[in-house]
Amino acid sequence: MRRFGLPGEQLRRWIFAALFVIGTVASATVAYATYDYSKQYRGKILPGTSVAGVDLGGMTLDDAKVAVRRAIEPELRQTIVFRYKERTWRVSARQLGARGDVTETVSDAAFASREASFWDKARLRMLGSHGWFDRPLAISYPRRALHGFLEGIAAGFDRPVRDATVDYSTGWVKVVPEQEGRELMRKETYRRLTRALDVGLTEVRLAVDAQKAKVKEDEFDQVLLLRIGENKLYLYEDGKIAHKWTVATGQPEYPTPTGIYEVTEKRYMPTWVNPDPEGWGASMPLSIPPGPGNPLGVRAINWSAEAIRFHGTSATYSLGYNASHGCVRMANEEVIKLYDMIDVGTPIVSTIVAPLKPMYVSAPDPTVVEEDAPTDGSSEADEDNPPREEGRKGGSERKKDR
Repeated sequence: MRRFGLPGEQLRRWIFAALFVIGTVASATVAYATYDYSKQYRGKILPGTSVAGVDLGGMTLDDAKVAVRRAIEPELRQTIVFRYKERTWRVSARQLGARGDVTETVSDAAFASREASFWDKARLRMLGSHGWFDRPLAISYPRRALHGFLEGIAAGFDRPVRDATVDYSTGWVKVVPEQEGRELMRKETYRRLTRALDVGLTEVRLAVDAQKAKVKEDEFDQVLLLRIGENKLYLYEDGKIAHKWTVATGQPEYPTPTGIYEVTEKRYMPTWVNPDPEGWGASMPLSIPPGPGNPLGVRAINWSAEAIRFHGTSATYSLGYNASHGCVRMANEEVIKLYDMIDVGTPIVSTIVAPLKPMYVSAPDPTVVEEDAPTDGSSEADEDNPPREEGRKGGSERKKDR
C-alpha cells in the first residue's frame, strides 16, 4: 500500500526552514522595534529610570536635573529647631549646608541610558522598563558647615560665670546681680544634631555646661558705704539707702583703707588694745578696759581690713572730719544702732569722694572722758543687755583687738 507524505529528513528541513523564517521575521521585527525605540529616546533618558522617586524617562539631562531639584526642595526648606530652656534658634536644612548631589546622580542615570546595550533596550521595549535604574538621592550635610553653624550659636550664647558684686564707680552703691555661666558643648551638640538629621528629626536640644555663681545678689541685701572726704556712712537695704550717719575717718597720715571689705566681728563694750605702742601710741596704756576713757566707746565693729573698725566715741566734735588713726568713729548712740542693725558678713564699701578735711587740734586716741559721763549713750537700757557676740550663721569667733 502506497503512502503519501514527505520523507522524515525532508520534513525536518521544512520545519527548520519555517522556524528560521519565523525567527528571522521576529528578529527583524524586534530589531526594527528596538531601532525605533533607540531613535525615540536618542539624547534622552530611557524609561524605567528614576532618581529620588522621580521618573526621568524621556527627559533630557538638563530637564532631569530640574525635576529632581524641584522634588527635593521641600526637604531643603525644612526647618530645624534648636532649643535651650525657653530660647530657640530656627534654621533651614539649606542654611545648615544641606545638599543633594543632583548633578552626579542624574548624570549617572543619563550615562546608563546612553550606554545601554541593544539587548538592554530590546528587553526594555519588549518586557517593560519598571525599576531598570532606580536610585535614591541622599541629603548630605558638610561637617564644616554644621560646625560653623554651632560656632555661630556659641558666639552669642557662651558667657562667663559672674558672682554678684557691688559697683561703686560713681561713689554710690549699685548691686550687680550674679550671672550664670554657660558654654555650648560643641561635640555633644554636634552628635545630637547629626543623629537627628540621620533619622529625620527636626528638633535638637543644645548640650550646655552651666556654671552657678558662688556669690548671689541676696548676699548684698545690706551694704555699708563709707564716703571718705564727705565723711558719711550709709546703710543700704535692698539696694536703697535706709540710714546715714556723720562719722570721722582717718587723717591723711593714717588713712582709712578703701575698697570692699566686710564685717568680721561685733564687739560689745570692747577692750582697747594699743595698736602702735612703739609709735603714735607710745604715750598710751597697752590696753584700756571698757568704761570711761575707752577710745572704742561702747561698741566696736571690726572690718576685714587690718586693725580697722567702726567704733563709738565721745569726741563728737571730730565727726565730719579726717581725725582718726584709720578707724571710723561714730557717736556712741549711733554705733549702738548700727551694731543692732547689721550682721557679721555685711559688705563694707570704702571710697574717697571729696578732698580730706584733716583735724589735728584735739581728741587724740584714746579720748579721755569724765568719769560720770555716760559711756554708751543709752542710759539704763544697755545695762540690761549682757555682753554678746552677734553674727550671721551663729556669730563669729572673737578676735584680739589690735
